[in-house]
Amino acid sequence: MPFNSFFDEPENYKDQFGFYEQGGSPLLLQKFIDTIDEQKNDIEEINISWYLYNNQHLHDYLKEVAAGGITVNVITIPLEGYDHSKPKNIENLVTGKKSSKSFSKYNLARKIFGEMYRTTSHENFNLYIFPHLYVRSARVKKFSRGALPYSLHIKSAYIKKKSGYIMLMSSSNLAVRDLVKNESMISVEDEPFYEENIEIFYKNLIRNSIPIKNYKASLDTTCNTYEKLEFEYSDLVGITAPFYDNSAHLLEKKISEHICAAKERIIVCAQHLAACNYEFNAKHHSTIKENETRKGILGEVIGMANKGVKITCLSQTFAPLAEDADKFKKSNFRRPANPHNFQQFFSQIAKTENAEYFVNENIHSKYIIIDNILIYCSFNFTPTQFIYLDNVKIPKFKNMPDLSYSGIHCEVGMHLVIKDQTTVKAFENNVADIIRKKETIQVANFGDKSTSY
Repeated sequence: MPFNSFFDEPENYKDQFGFYEQGGSPLLLQKFIDTIDEQKNDIEEINISWYLYNNQHLHDYLKEVAAGGITVNVITIPLEGYDHSKPKNIENLVTGKKSSKSFSKYNLARKIFGEMYRTTSHENFNLYIFPHLYVRSARVKKFSRGALPYSLHIKSAYIKKKSGYIMLMSSSNLAVRDLVKNESMISVEDEPFYEENIEIFYKNLIRNSIPIKNYKASLDTTCNTYEKLEFEYSDLVGITAPFYDNSAHLLEKKISEHICAAKERIIVCAQHLAACNYEFNAKHHSTIKENETRKGILGEVIGMANKGVKITCLSQTFAPLAEDADKFKKSNFRRPANPHNFQQFFSQIAKTENAEYFVNENIHSKYIIIDNILIYCSFNFTPTQFIYLDNVKIPKFKNMPDLSYSGIHCEVGMHLVIKDQTTVKAFENNVADIIRKKETIQVANFGDKSTSY
């Protein structure tokens, strides 16, 4: 089949709060491996861009594939970006055996990175580091996993066959020491009009990455300037990267066009919902001269709700308004670190008669359904994703005065537009399943909500 959808959730596992050797989504890991295994004899090259790469089971499988003659390229962030905190015991789902030692994400990645740095025997297997940091405010606080955030947030694989291709995108990092969440993965195989942009993106990403053997911890990653490369924005594939000029702004424009074309319904599901009426500071951009307040994709969603389009929102995080404190005092939400834009979006969506909003602390998938199309995303719907700044200069940070930054602000992200109705229906069913869960909290319910999914 040209399109396939896979879903995972905490209820699939005996211990919903356990940590597994097979990673934060064992089911999706197996589907990832099965997809490759089914056509292994026809595959020439596997390119994987994974924000976190510390899953030994995945690593061992890719070594085996590479030993069979397939070229494997893995791109991930520097080791410094992996979380040191809260080491835990991990369990092997197959044997049921728990580790006697506790591990952090950093511990597990360090083992793989060290092996790939030292070995000379992994023919056909290349590990690359994409070290781009992105930041736009001198007020940012130190991150738990490195001083500043790395931009490579995408989880995807481009698999080149002797004839054709497979594209895999996942919401899960498959990372060990992540709790299982409500996750998803899609595959697109041999469909026309998808491959060209994706293949070029991977070539550009590898070109701007550093082989693990050449990467030094002393590398100054606080200067992040890239040659701006030509790229074509496709109707089916959206890509953002620091080496694609203004790509984040174009991404917002494309998604907004889809939203504004809605006739009946829009479903927005993501970990974070905040891209609404946000400020754009032009001082960090070389050609945009005026500061502005941007409506954002969620501002467009509000506009469509006011025109009568039915809106359903689902998110993991939620920040109640002050006036709703009593209403939600018994609810324990995962709150975003900076709640302003989250609250601004909710306050406006709450004024419409055509919106409902659900919160579930396990949501990690990121997608939008607009009438009968699916936009499957690697990114959250926050202002950060939709801001491209090519001239950021921060001499020092308020909370880290010894640190400076200069370069491009842009997260690496991707979305696919899918019109296959079986796939759209699968994600509709995923929405209905999340809404039915006992831990789902409905925070907005306006008008007649008798619609079924």
